[in-house]
Amino acid sequence: MYHNLRWLHRWIGLVGSLFLLVISVTGFLLATKGTVDWIRPPEAEGGEVAGLSQVISLDEAARAAFALNLPKLTAREHIDRIDYRPRSNIFKVLSRENYHEVQVDGATGKVLSVSFRRDQLAEDIHDLSFFASAAHDYWLPVVALLLFGLSISGVVIFFVPIVRRWRFRHRPR
Repeated sequence: MYHNLRWLHRWIGLVGSLFLLVISVTGFLLATKGTVDWIRPPEAEGGEVAGLSQVISLDEAARAAFALNLPKLTAREHIDRIDYRPRSNIFKVLSRENYHEVQVDGATGKVLSVSFRRDQLAEDIHDLSFFASAAHDYWLPVVALLLFGLSISGVVIFFVPIVRRWRFRHRPR
């Protein structure tokens, strides 16, 4: 049985290590996205406004992004979300598919920045939704079970020789 457990541990470890490699690399990118501009574009500074009533509407921000004619960011259904950042008075218009981010000035409606969101791409790869929704919904729990099995079999493999040596030393003579 111990030999079979080691064989199983080895193969679960090989399959699990592929997922762990992907998860660890993308996890590193996600952990450092706030400090590395290459991963997530820096926030631009919008124009000053006296109050929120002077901020442009969501519709104006979206139309400014659509005017750029970016692939997969030309209509409302292409938008994943629109974030408003009051501190810098900008709207971030994020595309659903191509990981584009358009930063629009909240005072004037002018486009301040167009960038590629590597952090969104990393997040989709990290949770396997980049590959297919079925990968996220079904493979991610399988990966969790594989890693749980790997942990349990690793603990058993670690302690079996220790217990055997202890029994051998303490057997009646």
